Amino acid sequence: MIQRNTMIVAGGLALVFLVASIIVFQAIGGLRGEVSRLNSIIEEQARVLEDLKSKIEAQAQSLKDLQLVKDRVARIEGQLALVASAKDLETIAKELGELKAQLRIMQSSLAYTNETIALQVKSLQDKINNLTKSLELLSERLLFPVSLNDGVGDTVVILRKPTRIVSLAPSVTETLYFIGALDLIVGIDEWSDYPRVIAEKRDKGELIVVGYWRPSVEKIIASKPDLVIGVASVPSHIALKNLLSPYGIPVLLLPNFALDDVIIAVNLAGKATGKIVEAYEITFKLKLSINYAKLLSGKIEVKPRIATIVWVNPLFVVGGGTWEHDILSIVGYNVYEDLKLWPQVSPESLLERKPDIIIVTSSHGLVTRESLLNYLRDVLGDAVYAIPAVRDGKIYTLSDEYENMFVRPSPRTITSILILLLILHPQLFDVEAQAIPYDVSPKTIDVISIIKDKVPEDVLFIVKRSLEG
Repeated sequence: MIQRNTMIVAGGLALVFLVASIIVFQAIGGLRGEVSRLNSIIEEQARVLEDLKSKIEAQAQSLKDLQLVKDRVARIEGQLALVASAKDLETIAKELGELKAQLRIMQSSLAYTNETIALQVKSLQDKINNLTKSLELLSERLLFPVSLNDGVGDTVVILRKPTRIVSLAPSVTETLYFIGALDLIVGIDEWSDYPRVIAEKRDKGELIVVGYWRPSVEKIIASKPDLVIGVASVPSHIALKNLLSPYGIPVLLLPNFALDDVIIAVNLAGKATGKIVEAYEITFKLKLSINYAKLLSGKIEVKPRIATIVWVNPLFVVGGGTWEHDILSIVGYNVYEDLKLWPQVSPESLLERKPDIIIVTSSHGLVTRESLLNYLRDVLGDAVYAIPAVRDGKIYTLSDEYENMFVRPSPRTITSILILLLILHPQLFDVEAQAIPYDVSPKTIDVISIIKDKVPEDVLFIVKRSLEG
């Protein structure tokens, strides 16, 4: 009898999942019809929207035109006959995330041309938001437990949708912020300070500070997390896997070695928290932003040779095999690309490698342009002026949030590409070279006001989210 009752309950749950999945698929089918109707309205008013289409094509670059929206929804239609599964739901989440991003592009542009169509886009966004909520309800049952391969190649099993997360790194905290999972954080490292609400909660004692280089096992356990997220490059984060395993607390390490890892980390965090639609929406915007930065970089006739200093006396620089190197490779050439990670080098090596530009990361104000120049003069004497960057006065310091964006591999990192393009190639943004300060921070140069009329809406979204959180 008990076995029979168990089978009835299992059958009932299966029926609930099936019905719920069919409702989601039908809703997406209706969404397709709405998008198709929107396309019809746009076609009927082709003359009015001709300027709009040109603007979207010029800005987005990777989007062929608004037909892409219809194509994406048409691909979803082919899944309507499928029974819901974790794989199907992830596919839907990816489509919804990208569709949300594309509709936001349309909404921001259409608002200036046709109020009726703008309202249609807003209505579609509301429907997508409702579908996203429905998907989240299904995902709690169908996407968990989830098995993920993390940044060190381990398989991490998360049994249920987490409600209490400990973040071990600023880049992790910022990634969770971008996908809308910030409210799940109950513990952080001592360096997490963005968005500002995190620093405020920490200062008020509302978050447990567990540490970064030497995270406290006792404090982590005291915060009662059901998930700990760290980064693959920190040995102590790797060690936590074994230390927390007896307590049944999974540790997920996000990859943080390359620029592409930012995209991978966002998707991993999305799957680990059930925020898969939000993760795919953000990765769509991030990829568009990176492609746009590369498009701008393609306009540069002669790319400069760059040395990036991370510490002075002794001298440490950005080498190859890092996300920072990948950024430098977009805006110019890293003269230390043959060395790995953040190697110590001699001042004389700057004479040999002859950088045209030197970028200094301030390490929260501990390293400055002046301290670097004084150190190089003390060691090299007058020979220091044989370094092109020193001779031409092209030494710039990244400070405050502009530094954090560059040195933390999170979605904010993408904004640092545009900041470096602005510093190194101000002509791309119609800015005079002399207008670029030596100390580059939000206090000395407002990147949003400079680029707001020159970049696609989704690129501007990433920049604003990186600075206004």
